[in-house]
Amino acid sequence: MIGKILGFDGKTGTISGDNGLRYTFSKEDFKESSLPQKDMKVDFAVDENENIAKDIYVTKDQVAENTSTMLGLLAVGITFFLGFIGTFISRVFLAKQSVGNVIVPTIIHLLITLLMLIPVLGWLIYLAGTFYYMYKNYQLTVSASK
Repeated sequence: MIGKILGFDGKTGTISGDNGLRYTFSKEDFKESSLPQKDMKVDFAVDENENIAKDIYVTKDQVAENTSTMLGLLAVGITFFLGFIGTFISRVFLAKQSVGNVIVPTIIHLLITLLMLIPVLGWLIYLAGTFYYMYKNYQLTVSASK
């Protein structure tokens, strides 16, 4: 059966099945190396009691993963071609961060861009800074779209 984890307190948890019923489970029934987390999509078997989940495995939503990866790559492209403006756009519109949280990284990226006026050393710092923001914007966008 397919379901979604509603909560986990460290020892026991609850799964909402796709049939609308809720099932309890223990940490031992979760067969993954990571701990169960809220809203995690899982596949599980139901015990004879019909209210206990066992043999729980995490399932991947391939469409959601592909969408988040594509948005992450879009953030990388926007950051690469638009620089500090791309950092602002990526974080506000793709990673859905508030403008207040985006101002400081955007200003830092602007200052790094101004270092391009210094020959060689400035260019290297600019490239390193831009690649850093490309990577960071990718991470933020992918995590926000999951």
